[in-house]
Amino acid sequence: MIDIHSHILPGIDDGSKNMEMSIKMLKMAEEKGTRTIIATPHYMWNIYENYYDEVFVLYQKLKIAANDAGINVEILLGQEIMLDKHSLELCKKKKLRGINGTKYMLIEFPMDKLPKDALDLIYELKLLDIKPIIAHPERYVYIEESPTAINDFIEEDCLFQVNAGSLEGLFGKKVQRCAKLLVKEGLANFIASDAHSLNKRCPGLIEGYRIAKLIDRKIKRKTSQNLRLLLLGEDIEMNNKKIVKKKNLFQLFKH
Repeated sequence: MIDIHSHILPGIDDGSKNMEMSIKMLKMAEEKGTRTIIATPHYMWNIYENYYDEVFVLYQKLKIAANDAGINVEILLGQEIMLDKHSLELCKKKKLRGINGTKYMLIEFPMDKLPKDALDLIYELKLLDIKPIIAHPERYVYIEESPTAINDFIEEDCLFQVNAGSLEGLFGKKVQRCAKLLVKEGLANFIASDAHSLNKRCPGLIEGYRIAKLIDRKIKRKTSQNLRLLLLGEDIEMNNKKIVKKKNLFQLFKH
């Protein structure tokens, strides 16, 4: 299995605290069947200002430490970027980069309220030939409360990454229902751990996929194909089907 979203680099954001913890997280990922994991440390202006060149140095140190520890997990590099006017400028200067050097970039927005310029920023990002993957949209309050809000992202040809933990219910019932809905609607292009620790938000995809397969039995095949194309930097087929507003949209997943 390939995990495209994790915070395993030590001491750089709100994920792993040190190299020892990073190695333990990688061992846990390996034990749970992960064969490739992408380190995606946060970039947030004025909070986690982690530029790609600096992140790359730490990434190389982690690879050496993992090899010394006998861990058989391929580690690749990406970034999780809070998209705003500051990070957009850094993308233009190539100080922030996509997953494994490809055109695919993992981005996020504030969870409580979508910025007014969000769609304009995505449009400008696409002009740079960057393909945005929205991290954990099921955790955004505005999508939880009104799932049709994701249609704006669909119109901008965004891809979506759902957290395995969301499907497991680690962030509450509302988030879980939203995650299941995205799987049902064919909008879970990727499922990832978003691992931050060894406890609640830990590495591993097996349980998340088990739940997702109860909703869409083809989800593993679909995401595997997307992952293969992502790592090759090739085009991923978009699902431009929008969510239709329905009465009692979440009734199917209440129990």
